[in-house]
Amino acid sequence: MNQNHQNVFIADLHHPGGRQDEIDQLLGDIPANTHRIFFLGDTFHFWINDHSFIEERYSLFLDQMKQWAHNGIQLFFLEGNRDFLASHYFDEQAWIDVLHNPTITEIGGKVVYLGHGDELCWNDRAYQFYKSIIRSHPLRYLADHLPPGLRARAAQTMTDASKVLVAGKSEKTLEVPRKAYEQVIRGGVDLIIHGHLHETYHREYRIGEQVGQALCFGWKDGKRNLIQIEGI
Repeated sequence: MNQNHQNVFIADLHHPGGRQDEIDQLLGDIPANTHRIFFLGDTFHFWINDHSFIEERYSLFLDQMKQWAHNGIQLFFLEGNRDFLASHYFDEQAWIDVLHNPTITEIGGKVVYLGHGDELCWNDRAYQFYKSIIRSHPLRYLADHLPPGLRARAAQTMTDASKVLVAGKSEKTLEVPRKAYEQVIRGGVDLIIHGHLHETYHREYRIGEQVGQALCFGWKDGKRNLIQIEGI
């Protein structure tokens, strides 16, 4: 396997379903030598595990993902706050692997932390408590066993409520604090890759003799983006 194979990372795509010119163009630019694609959360604007919902909204996008897999690209899905229920769906698909949030792996000779990013928002204690409840096993089970219509309404209500709650929070509450990055780097991580914040930046942290980097991405200048890292 050649070292110039690309690893593509996608976060905060917030795919609403159907054909979307901006998304289609972004995904159409994925290089031919792509070896792996990592979906790092909020790939879907929201998700419920109902066949009719999935078919109506996301059949085109799922067909694209299956085509990548058919072409030999390894696909990995990591859940976000909008699409955490999709983990149940992808667990049953042979063409994609589900990663825990976070996952630590090796890429291009570096120890890499892959996460959605919400787990690093330590200042937002209210959100962390809410997350621990809403993603608990009992509520995940309930979400998958409600009547489909009720599931869809509940998911849309939660999505709308999330927008209102985020709009009322300060930048400091929503950011990833330096201490969160430093703790991960102290654990031996060279590079942290995450989304969730809907911004893009690349920062370096020196902790004694250890140097680590944090790469946040997903949106830049009001548009979606993705990143590529060379290596195997």
